[in-house]
Amino acid sequence: MEQAELLERALNLFHILLNDQRIRFLIVGGINTVVGYGTFAALVFCGLHYIAAHVAATVVGTACSYILNKYFTFKQYKKSFAEACRFVLVYVASFFSGIVILYVMVSVMSLNAYFAGMLNLVFTTLISWFGHKYFSFHVD
Repeated sequence: MEQAELLERALNLFHILLNDQRIRFLIVGGINTVVGYGTFAALVFCGLHYIAAHVAATVVGTACSYILNKYFTFKQYKKSFAEACRFVLVYVASFFSGIVILYVMVSVMSLNAYFAGMLNLVFTTLISWFGHKYFSFHVD
């Protein structure tokens, strides 16, 4: 197979993947993780208390996630305050669900906290995906 053909196939695969809303959602999640944690780490490095840094990073991460999911993942271009409120509600639901899920896995099921944290990412990602797809950015 020639290099040009390989490049064409790779570009076709890339195009197919970017047309999948689920893949775009995961890409945004990865970017948002880097932005959120980067903000947290930078603020702690600059001397901000870790709780204040967490709050600030959550605000920055939520804003970043909203913008990227709105325009890149779900391709919603009209302005809507209600949509932004629904987005925040999904974030809050995912956050508190994650706390409950972690508690059950660690305190009730006696799973290792690190393992439970990884499993929790699966659950909170699914909660976010379905919440944003069918509630935050749902087009009537």
